Amino acid sequence: MPPDQSPRRRTVVAALAVLSLVTLLGFVAPLLPLGDAEALAQTVDRMNDGPLAPLFGVAIFAGLATIGVPQFVLISALVLVFGPWAGFAYSWTGKMIACAMGFFVGRRFGAQLVAQYQSPSLAAFMAGLARQGFWVSAGIRLAPTVPSVVINIAAGATPIGFWPFIAGAGVGSLPKMALMVFGGAAMIEALRTGSAAAWGGVALAILLFGLMALGVRAWRARRLG
Repeated sequence: MPPDQSPRRRTVVAALAVLSLVTLLGFVAPLLPLGDAEALAQTVDRMNDGPLAPLFGVAIFAGLATIGVPQFVLISALVLVFGPWAGFAYSWTGKMIACAMGFFVGRRFGAQLVAQYQSPSLAAFMAGLARQGFWVSAGIRLAPTVPSVVINIAAGATPIGFWPFIAGAGVGSLPKMALMVFGGAAMIEALRTGSAAAWGGVALAILLFGLMALGVRAWRARRLG
């Protein structure tokens, strides 16, 4: 093997290792013992009286979302501690940080692989994805089919610019996260009080989420073909 190919081969191996590890974490994280919103809320609540509590909550959300912990659990935990409105704001902020972190992991370790091994058809697909970066980034958040951590890394490995990506992720995440906050708050109230109105709120959130997913997938099929 020529000497000049050794560093490139090591770079490719390292990139594959990082991408594989983060992607694996994205699928395995839901099985880890972190899925208890009450326990997570108690951890955040220890700092709820301090001035750094919001920063602590955002940091926990961003860090755990980056490795693929289910966002419904994280959102529910922040809603338990801070209430629905502040919990929603801190959750959305944490998600944006997680999206940015995943994007830059993909951009650092994935772009070289895509550029080196892409075929003409893949190149054409990437170019189309780059032209509609905002809409693709927003649409995939409304009706996700793969874990968010994988979406973020994959986006970083494409020609999509960071600002269209993060703007689309921010806008596209708002309706889904609002339903999660509404549904999570209703679920908490339903479990605590057994209120029929609260259970009705849970059912309504699930219904609206399903209708939104179906509508977005139909729109995405027409737009992206």
